Amino acid sequence: MQKRPILIIDDEEIIRKTLSIHLTKGNYSVIQSAGGFGIFDELKNNNYELVISDIRMPEVNGLQILEYVKKNYDDIPVLILTGLMDLNITIDAMKMGAFDFLIKPITKEHLLNTVQNALHNRDLLIQNKKLERENMEYRTLLEKKVEVRTEELNKKTIELADAYETLQKMNFQMVKVLAEAIEAKDKYTRGHCDRMRFTCLKIGEFLSISEEEKTDLEFAAVLHDLGKIGIADSILNKIDALTEKEFNMIKEHSLIGEKIISEISTFKNVSKIIKHHHENYDGTGYPDGLKDGQIPLLSRIIAVADVFDALTSNRPYRKSLSIESAITEIKNISGTRLDPAIVQHLINNRGHFHKNSDA
Repeated sequence: MQKRPILIIDDEEIIRKTLSIHLTKGNYSVIQSAGGFGIFDELKNNNYELVISDIRMPEVNGLQILEYVKKNYDDIPVLILTGLMDLNITIDAMKMGAFDFLIKPITKEHLLNTVQNALHNRDLLIQNKKLERENMEYRTLLEKKVEVRTEELNKKTIELADAYETLQKMNFQMVKVLAEAIEAKDKYTRGHCDRMRFTCLKIGEFLSISEEEKTDLEFAAVLHDLGKIGIADSILNKIDALTEKEFNMIKEHSLIGEKIISEISTFKNVSKIIKHHHENYDGTGYPDGLKDGQIPLLSRIIAVADVFDALTSNRPYRKSLSIESAITEIKNISGTRLDPAIVQHLINNRGHFHKNSDA
């Protein structure tokens, strides 16, 4: 097994020799140096895995050596030799990136343990950098694969499937943050995003949508009102009836939401669902006046869930309705505003849905 190379830098020969004896017996390859200006060439021309340096030395001190090593060879740990009087300087050295310090006089056991820890930490850092490079390359590949959807992903290795799951978790955490930003804008819809997620996924379950559609629906349900970020608080939280101009401004939120989400490559489908969640089944909705089957299925699900949650939650202009009263109201707009088939699934499975607990 090849011995690991260590450079000892100290202007006192007796200290260099003592450390060298201990480390040589510990099966390390040791090079000694008294320091000076030539030390930088020594470091440049050799591949050391660890540097042990005194702080107080003529010409070039330990802090200068530490700075050089951290700047040019960041994966080489540096141990600082110090006396009790140098503790303040030692603290500065630790802030500059020294791995640890050795207080003179140094025992053999402490020296070998500290060296072993430093080299072990170096190995972990090198391995971690390698993994980071591999992960970055892997994530780049994954982003391209996500675009060809789940069918192709299912043909990949178990490792690729695990990486995709990790990416989805990261996306959902991002979605949660965005959802909190939405609810911070509109105090009357606090908790709305979570309830929408639950209701939409339940309806999707009854409609037997695919796993891919469930994922898109989950993200769209949480983010469907993201565009409200671009609407003034005075309009969102207005208690009195909105003017025509204000209502037209409110209607812009579906397009604003689509624009924001479309910038995320993995959310292309989600952005379209968000854009059309205020289309009416009879074609009287916005922004494009789509009707029945022209409206994306997941947008139609969100429309039903949105009305249900609005009716069963308190609003500044009215109290929440009971489940049965809400169902009655929804029946009245089934076939005009809402998809009657989806409404029927809601009615048939009403026991699975609950009104806002805060209402």
